[in-house]
Amino acid sequence: MGNQHSKKLRRRNSKQFAKEISSSSADDYPNSTDSSFLHVNGRKFYRDAPCVFPVEDENETIRNEEKHTIVRLLFDGNFSAPIEDRLKAGGLKILDVGCGPGTWIIEMAKTYALCSFTGVDMSPNYFSRALPENVELIQADILKGLPIENGEFDFVVMHFLNGCFAIRQWESIIIPEIVRVMKPGAWLEWLECDAALKNQGENTKKMLQALLSLANSRGTNPWLVVEIPGILKNSGVLVNINTEIRAVKYCSPGKCGELARKGFISLFQFMKNQTMEFMSITSHEYDQLLVKANEELEQYQTINEYYRFNAQLIDNDSE
Repeated sequence: MGNQHSKKLRRRNSKQFAKEISSSSADDYPNSTDSSFLHVNGRKFYRDAPCVFPVEDENETIRNEEKHTIVRLLFDGNFSAPIEDRLKAGGLKILDVGCGPGTWIIEMAKTYALCSFTGVDMSPNYFSRALPENVELIQADILKGLPIENGEFDFVVMHFLNGCFAIRQWESIIIPEIVRVMKPGAWLEWLECDAALKNQGENTKKMLQALLSLANSRGTNPWLVVEIPGILKNSGVLVNINTEIRAVKYCSPGKCGELARKGFISLFQFMKNQTMEFMSITSHEYDQLLVKANEELEQYQTINEYYRFNAQLIDNDSE
């Protein structure tokens, strides 16, 4: 279904696209709140946490699955760390921090059935999916500490947590906590998108800058990919740091380009209310801006880069 929808999106003219944008206007939905979340435009967002993205709904699960597909195709696999032979042999323990709906962890658990997988996320409603027997999901906030013993895991992954934490939290809390639960010699793999698109049109720049301003106002650093190598090195215990970069062109043929373009448009649709306040424009003007940005993706051959970082925990016993 995702591919079919993407192809239809590609072929729509501006009037059709504008009609779809305006039909899902945030003004058509009442806003409501509860103790932990804010409901905007039919989506649920954290009220106080730095994360700017929605949580715990079917649309976000689909978005995560499509991003997972893009990454798997771009990097030709679900991971880059040099542990495949050990995964096939079995017995490894793998941790996915911020696992969301568990797309990556479930696929990996089915492929490497002799290993055990643990996912951690703040949102308990993600955990209603059917799970393989070798998967355990834990509700926890890493900023408050993981309910996990020291030195438990052979491989730790993190995907797309760019808009969730401040730089100081990465350096002083998150990386030290991840290091704590890693075995000596274990690998960490960290994957993020670059917030700075290449070959942007004027309207695309306006919309992206509003979104980045929103993220920055919540205390997060949208340009995290620039900081990650330093964060890993400054840990003092992570070595063999490596960076892989893959680019996807929004207008390119094939599944990667289609899903990337679909993801771009859906991102700015569901972030409409939050980004409008940084732009001083009306709801209609926002819709028209998104139509123009969609056209610019092809006109300017806009590119987004994905970064995959690997690092290994020092094993003093092996020296």
